[in-house]
Amino acid sequence: MAVWAPGGWTVRCAPSELRPLLDADRRLLERRFGHRLLDLRMFGSRARGDADPESDVDVAVVVAGLTDGERAEAIDLALEAWRTVGTDAPLIHPLAWSESQAAERRAAERRIALDIEREGIPV
Repeated sequence: MAVWAPGGWTVRCAPSELRPLLDADRRLLERRFGHRLLDLRMFGSRARGDADPESDVDVAVVVAGLTDGERAEAIDLALEAWRTVGTDAPLIHPLAWSESQAAERRAAERRIALDIEREGIPV
């Protein structure tokens, strides 16, 4: 993803050591939700580049028509992805919203939604 920063455009992407974890999560989410998976973004300290070794990997998951039961499934899939790549990887922490919930939070200028918009890196 290209973003404007002082000094010019910069390309931001997930650190290579996190790719196996993020790719595993994406594959599992795509298998479960298919075309309903609208967005998957890493945000937080890992996206900003100021994480410490113990920091988790925050991901925002947006699924069209996501139900409460499916939200729990999305969280379980993140844990499955973590187990798949090995538990020495940082723990993945998903925030799962329906499309309408994501839009409502952006419209209300909720900090978490604004952080995801500003610093989120597409996975």
